Amino acid sequence: MDGFDHLRQPVWVFDDTRKRKVYANKAALELWGAATLEDLQARDFGDQSPAVRIRMDAISARIAQGETVHDRWTFYPHGAPVAVRTAISLIRLADGGSGMLFEAAPAEVEGQEHRAIEALRHTVVLVALYDAQGTRLFANPAAMAAYPANNASFVDSFVDRAAGERVWRMALAGRPAFGSFLLATSAGARWHSVDARWARDPVSGDACVLVNETDITGEIEVRSALGEARERAENAVRARQAFLANMSHELRTPLTSVIGFAGLLADSPLDDRQRLQLGRIQDAGSALMSTLNDVLDLSKLEAGGVSLQLRPFALRGMLSQAIGIVEAQASEKRLALNLSVDETSPDWVLGDPERLRQVLVNLLGNAVKFTDEGGVGLTVTRRAHPDASMAQLEFAVSDTGVGVPEAMLVTVFDRFAQAGPEVTQRFGGTGLGLTITKQLIEMMGGQIGVDSVAGQGSRFWCVVDLPVAARIEAPVAVVAPSVSQGLRLLIADDNEANRELIGAILRSAGHTVEVARDGAEAVAAVQSRDYDLVLMDVRMPVMDGLTATRAIRALKTDMARIPIIALTANVLADQVASYLAQGMDDHVGKPIDPQDLLLKIARWSDLEVGRGSHH
Repeated sequence: MDGFDHLRQPVWVFDDTRKRKVYANKAALELWGAATLEDLQARDFGDQSPAVRIRMDAISARIAQGETVHDRWTFYPHGAPVAVRTAISLIRLADGGSGMLFEAAPAEVEGQEHRAIEALRHTVVLVALYDAQGTRLFANPAAMAAYPANNASFVDSFVDRAAGERVWRMALAGRPAFGSFLLATSAGARWHSVDARWARDPVSGDACVLVNETDITGEIEVRSALGEARERAENAVRARQAFLANMSHELRTPLTSVIGFAGLLADSPLDDRQRLQLGRIQDAGSALMSTLNDVLDLSKLEAGGVSLQLRPFALRGMLSQAIGIVEAQASEKRLALNLSVDETSPDWVLGDPERLRQVLVNLLGNAVKFTDEGGVGLTVTRRAHPDASMAQLEFAVSDTGVGVPEAMLVTVFDRFAQAGPEVTQRFGGTGLGLTITKQLIEMMGGQIGVDSVAGQGSRFWCVVDLPVAARIEAPVAVVAPSVSQGLRLLIADDNEANRELIGAILRSAGHTVEVARDGAEAVAAVQSRDYDLVLMDVRMPVMDGLTATRAIRALKTDMARIPIIALTANVLADQVASYLAQGMDDHVGKPIDPQDLLLKIARWSDLEVGRGSHH
C-alpha cells in the first residue's frame, strides 16, 4: 500500500471484522487527527449506532460483488464533524483477509442535499434532535410551530410525564421507542405518533436522540367516535333484547292463564253458546301468542340468533306437513287446498326442514287468511342448474284472495307492511310474517318475490338451491314414554292463577301436587319432604328459581338430585341454555302445552326411577 503514501487525498483501509484501521496514508492521518497509524489503530471503532451498522453492512455486501460505492460520510475524529465524499472498494489484505479501501475528498453540498433540506423544511412530520439531557438542539418548522420555546424539553411536552421519561430512557439507551401519546402543543393537547431513536449530533459528534412525530389526533378521534357509536349500538341491542325478554315474560304469564284455563273449560260440559264464546277466547289467545312469537322471531333474526340446522330430509314429507298445518283453517273457510310437486324434484335434499317449513306455513297461512272464496295452492318446480348435484327449487303459493295493490308490491316484505288499512282492520296481524319469511330465505341464500293484482289474488314465490341428498332409512320407532301417574310433585310459582292451572292439569293426570309461593318455600319443602320432581318458576320474590335450584343442588341428601324443570315465560334460547347450565334439568315454556308438560314429567320421573329413586 506504499503507493498511497504520497497521495494528497486521504486513503485508508478499514478491517470491518476487527473494527480497526489497518492502513492510513499521511493525508488520512491528518484527516483523522492521528500522529501515527498506531495511534489511529488504538481507537475503538466498534461502538457504532444501529444506523451506521446497517449502512456499513450494506456497503460491505455491495463491494464484495466488485462494486465501488460512492458515498458521503461525516466523521468525528476528535468530536468535531468532518464531512467527506468517499469511494469505497474491496481490497485484499496481506493476511488473506479483505478490507474496505476508502478514498476520500472534501465534501461539497450536492443537489440531493438541497432537496433533503427543503423536504425537511416543508414536511408535516415534526423532526427534532435532542441532546443527552433532553434539550432540543434542532427542530424543523413543523416541530418549531408545535413547540415554539427555544429551550424545549422532550419530556416536558408529554401530558403524561412518566410516559415521556420511559420513552426517553429507552431511546437514550439505544433501544427504539415509539407509540401514540398525548402531547402539550401550541395548539393544545394533541395525539402524536412518536418515534425516538439514538443518534449522533452531526456538529459535535455527541450522543443525542432523533425524534419524529406525526399528528394523529384526527385518526384517534375517528376511532373514538366509532368506538362510542359501536358501544351505543351494542347497548341499544342489549336494551332491546332485555325489553323483548321482559315483555315476552310479562305477556306469556297472563296468556298462560287465558289459554290454559280455556283448555280446561273446553274439556268440561258446555252448551253451544258457551262453547262458541270459549272458542272466541281461544282464538284471541292464539292470535296474541302468534303476534308475540312473530316479534321474538324477528328480533332473533336481526340479532343473528338464528342459524340453519342442515340435515337430509324428505322433500315431499316436509311439504305434506306444511299443508297439514293450514288444512283445518282452509277447511273452515271451505277453500280448496292443493299441492303440486314437479316429478323431476328430488325425493331427498340437504337443508333445514324446520325453517323451510316455517317459510311455507307463513306463506300458506297468509294465503288462507286473505282468501274467502276459491282456493290456495302450493306448487314446487325444479329449475335447471349447471351442477347436477344441486336442485334449484321454486316454491310458489297462489291464492284467489284480496291480492296486493301495485303500490304495495315493493314494500310488502318490509316490517309492519300490509296491503292497506282496510286489510289491517279486516284481517289483523302484525305485518311481520313476510319480513321473517324473507330473512329466512335470504339466510338460505335464496330469493323471494310476489306477483299480484289487487282483488285477483297473489302468487308468492321463493327460489332456493338445495343439494340433492341420499335417502335415509327411517329409524326404528321409539315408543314415547307413558305419562307416569301417582307422582308427588312440587310447584314453585308466585302467581296464584298459574299454581291453580298447573295443579289442575297435574291432578287430572293422577298426580299429587303441593305448592310453594317462592324459591325459599321450595327449598324448605324439599328439605322437609320427599318429592319426585319440582316444577320451578324462575322469576319469584324472596328467592328466585335459579337461586333455589342451586340451593337444592347443594343439599347433602338424595334430594339434591331431584329433577327440576323450569316452568317459565322466559323462552329465549340463551335464557333456556342459562337455566340448564345452572342446574335445571329441562324447560317448559308458558303458555303451557299440557301434553308437553306431562311428557317431560314422565320422562324425568322415568330417568329418576332408572338411576335409583330417593324414596
